[in-house]
Amino acid sequence: MGTHEEMVFETLPALGPLYVKAAARRRALPTPQTELKALRARVDRVRVDRDELVRYRELCGIADHGVVPLPYLQVLATPLHAAIIAHADFGLPALGLVHLENSLRQHRAVQLDEVLRLSAHVDEGQWDERLGYVVSLVSEAYVGEELVWESRLRALSPVRSKRAKTRSSSKRAPEVGEQANANVSVMVRAPEDLGRRYAAVSGDFNPIHLHPWTARPFGFDRAIAHGMWTLSRAWGEVQELVDVKASLELSVRFRKPVKLPAQLWIAAWPAGDEAGELELRCQSPDGRRTHLEGSVRVGRSVSPVEHA
Repeated sequence: MGTHEEMVFETLPALGPLYVKAAARRRALPTPQTELKALRARVDRVRVDRDELVRYRELCGIADHGVVPLPYLQVLATPLHAAIIAHADFGLPALGLVHLENSLRQHRAVQLDEVLRLSAHVDEGQWDERLGYVVSLVSEAYVGEELVWESRLRALSPVRSKRAKTRSSSKRAPEVGEQANANVSVMVRAPEDLGRRYAAVSGDFNPIHLHPWTARPFGFDRAIAHGMWTLSRAWGEVQELVDVKASLELSVRFRKPVKLPAQLWIAAWPAGDEAGELELRCQSPDGRRTHLEGSVRVGRSVSPVEHA
């Protein structure tokens, strides 16, 4: 990692100007020699806007349990991520980043009226010969001096090459509906305009999510759903199985993109003999495409995000 630089904001920055700024910056495709600067961004006083939270809940199917939903602070951190990505010293193309993985850790439930200190920073960058350049962004939320929530997001700056082509497998994944001990097994719709609707709620107007014609330059024949919508929609089902006010850890990997429109199966079931742990999956109804898979842990076993 390069040298550190921190941006401090009085309020969460507006996403519109940041996306325009990011789109205007022309950057070369990453290489194995690309080095990222350790950029940081923070805002010291953030309050949850209850009206915006209601819109997010409705679009993502998350019931109101009187606390801030586990994934929502990742949504709040989006402007800080955008500020980092739009920075002149961010060494990757700003548009077309693809969400690969997310780990969210709630050390305690965040109340709706609490004032948060929210921060984000570039934690590491790694070259992947098959895919391109993978960057990790870590976010943290404090109430006073108490760390209440943190996350690690990994995103890909894709590089097209012959090596990037992988063989498709004809092996059929098990359908979520076939999971005999599933606590949740539901089908949900992801309509064609979902990317635009979620962008209006979250402020994430990455062109791969908006229209087929804006997604096509990045290698997609149709717009794809936001990874955070898929994660949040799955959480809307899973949260009914856990104590949302306890310490929680949600870790997911995004597999195949959800090309819009689509129908999705979401399922969750106990993870073997591990008490307080669930596995979850989101995939196509025929079981051929897994979009998201991961796990949920409840209780004191939740560990802090590891920093590189």
